[in-house]
Amino acid sequence: MTATLRQQVTRTTATRWSALPVEISVAECGDGRDPHELAVLQCAAGRLAELFGARRVAAAAPLPPCGRYWIPSSTLLRPEASALGVSDGSQLWGGIVPAAWVATKLVSHPRRGRRAAAPKGWIDIIGLEDCTLPGWSVFCRDDALAAGLELLRGGAVRLKHPQERGGQGQRVVRSGEELGNWLDAASPQSLQQGLVLERDLAESTTFSVGFSTLPGGHRIAYVGTQRNLITPQGVAGYGGSRLEVVRGGFAELEATQRPGKARTAVQAASRYDAVIRHAYGVVASRCNYDVIAGVDRLGRRHHGVLEQSWRFGGASMAELLAIERFTLLPGLQRVVAETVESFAGERVPAGAVMTWRGDARSPCKYARIVEEESAGLAA
Repeated sequence: MTATLRQQVTRTTATRWSALPVEISVAECGDGRDPHELAVLQCAAGRLAELFGARRVAAAAPLPPCGRYWIPSSTLLRPEASALGVSDGSQLWGGIVPAAWVATKLVSHPRRGRRAAAPKGWIDIIGLEDCTLPGWSVFCRDDALAAGLELLRGGAVRLKHPQERGGQGQRVVRSGEELGNWLDAASPQSLQQGLVLERDLAESTTFSVGFSTLPGGHRIAYVGTQRNLITPQGVAGYGGSRLEVVRGGFAELEATQRPGKARTAVQAASRYDAVIRHAYGVVASRCNYDVIAGVDRLGRRHHGVLEQSWRFGGASMAELLAIERFTLLPGLQRVVAETVESFAGERVPAGAVMTWRGDARSPCKYARIVEEESAGLAA
């Protein structure tokens, strides 16, 4: 990297220069993260410090008078953000929500009627069903049973624990008896924390659609796909993402897409982002949406957002490498970047950024730039 973002911004205006962070820190919050996840966060913090021409510091260090730029390990609650001195999206790479459940799958579906149970602060959002799969969010057994039986009239139903990640904590039911048995085995306390029921698809493709905004006026948006891996324990898990990244936001991204599933996914994510973040007052400088497109067992086509992430995630290192390339090469219009996680002893390509070497219990992780395109010329 021949010039940091701070040096480039200095050439424009002193005002923009002063908006850049002088310190970068990782904030470990929410549920505990595994060592390999924290290692990737620390790697990102180091590269952001270099990009901004800032100083990387431990989170425990006193806050400077001008504040600090944070990379939180989880989406922040408003009191957590306040404790870190964060008041807006320019001070973190992540997001801030009014309640913990707002950062889960629960906000991706309405409740089944205005008399259905819901947590304090719940908002019935008009138009949400236009950008999500048919489904409901429920908070008690009676509502779960009624919602499930209604959905079962159209085919199999997928049950999801809203706090789980990476496809874990899910079950497909195909009959009222199967649904009732599952609900009988669930504790009332777990159901009070929420459960998602949605149409199960027999064939599908899942897209990652999102954007990041960094200090200094740098904005990117992307669409891509994920791959899965099988852990040594035989469990399917996240295996990385390959992203097509452009300068700008969702509008600029949509303009680059031809008609098809990817463009439809971008449109669904854009709509979801607008209605959800407005309704709940979500502050976010990094947004990632999993969008599914496919057919159910009756051959009907569906597409919609499954869930959101307003925090550093599995694709974030690919986003960061793209931002670095855009900063270095002003004429660059598009890059393809990827993150890879593997247990198979896969050889790390030359030029890739290794973020975790892996061991018997955790995957090797790396990120790299795959392709670049400047002013219509592919490299």
